[in-house]
Amino acid sequence: MTAQEMFEQLGYTALTKKYTEGKLKTIEYKNEENKDWIKFHTENGRFIEINGNGVFIGELQAINQQCKELGWIEWQQLKCSRS
Repeated sequence: MTAQEMFEQLGYTALTKKYTEGKLKTIEYKNEENKDWIKFHTENGRFIEINGNGVFIGELQAINQQCKELGWIEWQQLKCSRS
């Protein structure tokens, strides 16, 4: 399942991708019902979330999936380093 699909299951229906000179700069997911949003900044490998309620496990899983899709997390390398 993709990050977008995971976020959609959690009620994040608005997706915005912004590009500059053809390069992806930000990805933003919004939940219109509860006004939560999560924004990924591709240039510096950061994301921010604003909701005031903390991050729930489903959101964390979707965030991790988005980070994986962006190439920010190397799952095999992470797995090996823990052994």
